[in-house]
Amino acid sequence: MDDVEAAADKAQLTGQIRSFMTWLGEGRKLTQAGRIGMTDARHLVELLGTGDKIDPEIGGRVFKTRSSEELGYLTRIVEWLKAARLVRVTGTRLVPVKKNARLLDRPLDLVLAMLEAYPRLGKSLFPRNTWRQSLVGDEFTFIGPELLTRLLNEHQMEMLRRTIDTDITVAIAALGVLGVVDQASGTAGLTDLGRSAIRRLRGMAEPGDPVLQVRITLRDVYDPPVWRQVLIPAAYPLSRVHWVIQAAMGWDNSHMHAFRIGKISYGPDPEGELGNADETKARLADVARVRTRICYEYDFGDGWEHDLIVEARVVAEGGETYPACIAGEGACPLEDSGGAYGFADLKEILAGPPSDERYEMQEWAGEDYDPSHFDLAAANEAVAAV
Repeated sequence: MDDVEAAADKAQLTGQIRSFMTWLGEGRKLTQAGRIGMTDARHLVELLGTGDKIDPEIGGRVFKTRSSEELGYLTRIVEWLKAARLVRVTGTRLVPVKKNARLLDRPLDLVLAMLEAYPRLGKSLFPRNTWRQSLVGDEFTFIGPELLTRLLNEHQMEMLRRTIDTDITVAIAALGVLGVVDQASGTAGLTDLGRSAIRRLRGMAEPGDPVLQVRITLRDVYDPPVWRQVLIPAAYPLSRVHWVIQAAMGWDNSHMHAFRIGKISYGPDPEGELGNADETKARLADVARVRTRICYEYDFGDGWEHDLIVEARVVAEGGETYPACIAGEGACPLEDSGGAYGFADLKEILAGPPSDERYEMQEWAGEDYDPSHFDLAAANEAVAAV
């Protein structure tokens, strides 16, 4: 067991989950409101060591705990397990999801499953009946993934912390028991487990992971041709490959897109009228092999078609950033320039003799626009930011 796997196995929440699932067995009866009954709750607070206070005494007065919903940490564990599909509610019973029981013996996969479910914890992290009105609330579905990304960048994390300090403290505390954040120093930095887990969750390549070398060529564009050579983690879904293409080419993502592989089209609108398969569910490694040709179309009006050819399969190296752009030629065409043939006319006008039309096109394109210019460093920086 490597260091990351060992850290996942030792995480506080990992132990609590195992104890909870052992207690749950084949299932337990819930109250009519769908909550764990108070008798079971009292036992679980002690069994799991949640730190929840039952019947707390405040100012010499005892406040009776009437529902397990008032036990914030216990409620969070249960809701987190639901979100990660380790347990589910059937009628008035809480039962295990048997097909995911294997995660209990695979601690790193368990942490990844819990981390993936983390953004769905808005209601339990920031309950509406709390004395403090959170700025996050139900929006945590969108904020949670951003928080995980910011954690990979300490400078961004510090800026975010100053903005919504209390909410961040609450959200980070949940990650602390999962073992992905170290709060002992008071700075809430990522642990080795956290850094590895978030990178895996994002499909980012760890040393030794498979990476595909892909050549992206813009169809029907010549003098010069426009192409890029990129290294993309094989675990990336096509939805993220889309962003790599946009960054490497220099597009600004202002139009629709789709991938075509054989007879199947993938896009961001799987339930839309275009009938595309879901690009977020298709990993590059699953749909592409060496010499596989993929068509990526951007802007259905101008019809910019790109050929993606997998040239080689390599492995990620330590100290390197992926994805990466390693070669290329030609400037990205201007958005809304009329497709390959409109772009050819534009280049001909810009290269022609002075005229009113040339002046208008230069003003529209920008004085510095050069169809033959390609900045590898800038393209690689943009791709790395994906």
